[in-house]
Amino acid sequence: MKLLSTRLWHSITPRMCFCQVIRAGSTDKQFSSQTKPTSETVKETNLKIMFFGTDNFALETLRKLHERQRLKVINHLEVCCISDSGTPVCKYAKENGLKMHLYPPPIDSGQFDLGVVASFGKLISSSVISKFKYGMINVHGSLLPKLRGAAPIIYAIKQGLPETGITIMKIKPKKFDVGEMLAQERIEIPRDMLRSDLTHKMAILGSDLVCQVVENLEAYEKTATVQDNSEATLAPVVNKSIAFIDFHKQSNYEIYNLWRSVHDIVKLRCKWGPTNTVTRFKVVHPPWHIEHLQLDSTKLPGETVFLKVNKKQNFLCIKCRDGWIAVDEIMYGKRKVMSSRDFANGFLRIDKTKPLPPSENNNSIAMFVKDEET
Repeated sequence: MKLLSTRLWHSITPRMCFCQVIRAGSTDKQFSSQTKPTSETVKETNLKIMFFGTDNFALETLRKLHERQRLKVINHLEVCCISDSGTPVCKYAKENGLKMHLYPPPIDSGQFDLGVVASFGKLISSSVISKFKYGMINVHGSLLPKLRGAAPIIYAIKQGLPETGITIMKIKPKKFDVGEMLAQERIEIPRDMLRSDLTHKMAILGSDLVCQVVENLEAYEKTATVQDNSEATLAPVVNKSIAFIDFHKQSNYEIYNLWRSVHDIVKLRCKWGPTNTVTRFKVVHPPWHIEHLQLDSTKLPGETVFLKVNKKQNFLCIKCRDGWIAVDEIMYGKRKVMSSRDFANGFLRIDKTKPLPPSENNNSIAMFVKDEET
């Protein structure tokens, strides 16, 4: 699950989320809680495992596997990385004395029993998969077959989904995320949860779930489920174009969900119409924070109003296709980050009760427009 090709996920303490565990092939009525493994509850497997991963999402799984090696649950553990350029997984392996290989790993057939993959970002060849006695399994950040691809957590939040999950699946050659499903775990997405929070939470859940599968691999393989391709949706790798806002086409909730999905990766951007200057927003407030203000629904998308609700609440509000959105920590051109009040002082006439008149800088309407730069 590689984001913007090179950006790594941040580990931020998440809000509490509701989760349920499903063995592939089971129904919702068969959900059951799982006990976190300890030296008394884990099952000895004697497996020799090679782990494939890169970022902080993958690091959680490596840590859990390493813990199980210390508990003698697995027999042997080594690591494979795409490069040794200082990724979290690479650094952890070096710091903890785990033998590390660069892809493709120079191993013999049967030397390892199982390959475990999490956020590796590279299609693994059939020649590598075939060298593992029990093949390879992957920790994927969605409820497959939904959101196949490199950025499932981004798309889950961007689409405003109420839940997503982890799937443990078999690795197949030539295509990403199409193998049989061994287990799934659902997780609720609160409407104000940020991607960084959800990613951290899912990394922990995924690491626990894959260890449960590893410790009971034979049982999970017996209930493996083939994915229904007719239900598949995609979550391809994203680039900076995802952050370009079009107030004519996007609603307030679509823009807010987009911000939640990429807030720490790339800043949402548009242009300030009167000066045709690229402007970015570091913060987008939840739409429900301003819905009670009853802003004028007849205004054009992009039109901008500054409102001072009280001494502590100031909102720079922008009309969307549907509804209004409030933004803050504004990056206008190459200037330093401005508060909504500072932006209004510099570019708007402040009025607590009335929509804004045309900008005093010229005769154009005070509004944000789409940035057409590619």
